[in-house]
Amino acid sequence: MAAQKRVLIIDNGSYECRVGWHDTKVPELRFRNVLTKPRKDRKKDNQVTTDAQAPAAAVEESKGNGEIQVGNDITNIEAVRAHLKSPFERNVITNWNHQEQIFDYIFTKMGFEGKESIAHPIVLTEALANPNLCRRQMSELLFECYGVPAVSYGIDALYSWRHHQLDHRNVSDALIISFGYSTTHVIPVLAGKMQLENVRRLNVGGFHITNYLFRLMQMKYPVHLNAIASRMEKLVHEHCHIALDYKEELLKWAQLDYYEAHVMKIQLPYNPVTASNALLTAEQKQEKRRELALRLLDIKNRREREKLQEDEDHLQLLQKLRQLYEQQKLQKFERALQQQQIGNLEELDKLIGTLSGRIKRIKDRAAGTPRPSKQQDKLDKMPKPPEGVPQAQWLANLREKREELLRRKQARQQQRTEQGKRHTHAAQERMRIISTLARSEKRRKANNGEEEDDGFGMNDNDWDVYKRINRHNDDSDSDADNEQMLEYDKILNHYDAGLDDANNAALQALTAAENYQLHFGVEEIRVPEILFQPSMIGCTEAGLAELIAFVLKLFPADEQQRLVDHVYLTGSCAQFRGLKERLSKELMELRPFQSTFAIYESSDPTLSAWLGACLQANEVNFNESLTTRTQYEEHGSEYFKEHSASNLYYPTPKD
Repeated sequence: MAAQKRVLIIDNGSYECRVGWHDTKVPELRFRNVLTKPRKDRKKDNQVTTDAQAPAAAVEESKGNGEIQVGNDITNIEAVRAHLKSPFERNVITNWNHQEQIFDYIFTKMGFEGKESIAHPIVLTEALANPNLCRRQMSELLFECYGVPAVSYGIDALYSWRHHQLDHRNVSDALIISFGYSTTHVIPVLAGKMQLENVRRLNVGGFHITNYLFRLMQMKYPVHLNAIASRMEKLVHEHCHIALDYKEELLKWAQLDYYEAHVMKIQLPYNPVTASNALLTAEQKQEKRRELALRLLDIKNRREREKLQEDEDHLQLLQKLRQLYEQQKLQKFERALQQQQIGNLEELDKLIGTLSGRIKRIKDRAAGTPRPSKQQDKLDKMPKPPEGVPQAQWLANLREKREELLRRKQARQQQRTEQGKRHTHAAQERMRIISTLARSEKRRKANNGEEEDDGFGMNDNDWDVYKRINRHNDDSDSDADNEQMLEYDKILNHYDAGLDDANNAALQALTAAENYQLHFGVEEIRVPEILFQPSMIGCTEAGLAELIAFVLKLFPADEQQRLVDHVYLTGSCAQFRGLKERLSKELMELRPFQSTFAIYESSDPTLSAWLGACLQANEVNFNESLTTRTQYEEHGSEYFKEHSASNLYYPTPKD
């Protein structure tokens, strides 16, 4: 293999794939590691297949409608979110058809379209402790399908650590915490080597955080599912943070003032529906009501006519059956009874009588004077203006009385509110009267010298004191006022069709936008908290702090100190605000008194693994880490060359 050949670096993450050459500073291709197959345009397909004169370009375009779309080629990812497919299950590749389609997309975008093979070595990331079966399938795909000359497998977290060592060249011990899309790993590294037997995994990652937020918002806003699904990842990436003290933060969010000051309101797009009735006058609205009533009456009459025709046809059939019996055609009569599911002659005569009576009643009702409908009864009972009083003036008087009732009710409500406050005049006056009565000598002695009740309340004048104390709580007239208000509303709604619109227009204008708002509040700390409390989503595993403590206990005290002296955070979830402070707090509680530790964050958590792989490809001894095609054919498809950033090779035992 020529040394000057460029190396293709593929960071094949379960969420995002990054592809580029080893001698560049940024990847040329970044895309969501998903694919989908859109629905075919059936109409266009039919036109192409039926039209013999269709040009070849149109045929090719029609074929393209059903092609697989990958990554950035997915035109509208939100529209097909439910149909997205991934080659990964958790962080391990299981669907190799999908992986092959993603490789086709990668090599096409990188300029290899139309070439028989990929004549460049490849550095490819894989899962920590990747099963031999998955690596065997990957090697077969790369060597047999794409004809690559050599491949090097490595772990993304260790590549990220190698990139971090550019700024910390003298550090060879670290405790790497790698946050993935499906899992989180705690990886101890001593003397530059991963301690694989002491690595531990938490099956919680970015996917679970996003999905948990979706479930929370789905329960809060079940009518906005589409709008919620398209915003979850952005909310997680840009607005979620990890609380330093989760319980204390929850108590803050429980306070209304804090909630109002810190909640984020997301206004969803909406089209306010303008009702056509708002453009009509009162007379036009009443006319529409009458037209609707006539239309409903017409529908009712038509159904009655159809029912009458069915009854007449059925009666005619039953009478023909009766004639068969009268003509002594008993065999045909019995067969006809069985077909009509009629038991005997008596049941037949009963059905004939029932249908005849029903038809006669319907015809008599149609021929006689129409019975007034319930709607007409309501109209007849509706109060009318007094004689000599114009309807407009009468309605104006009713509106004034209604407004007066509303003012009285509001005044009483305001007085009750003020009475509940200690420093208002009403409350102080009430307490003054009560205290005066309590100080008064209102007890009298009987003949035997014992005290007895003074009879307060027996005199009607005594009730004046009670009224003065309780005058604001007097609701004796509330029932009458409510009944009167209902009466006014009924009359005004009947004669003034625009009353409801006038009363509700302002309220609808204020609440329409609020109905299309998402309130993002306590979720900003609740969602990422599952990294430390997986039980919140029903996971029985230990949290991140407990997992770190467990890993540290696997080492002697001196090695524990070497590990915690350089705790390194990498992966997309390492970008959460507050993560470093929270881990510092947890380590402070875990470590011995006055012991030291240090936490470092990756300079670019999402790209550092790709940059670390580029560093390896630029090393002088890079060829020693490559598994060539000759070695693949000699040692088998699961074989690979070990290096400082790779998994350990354990051959599959042979039966």
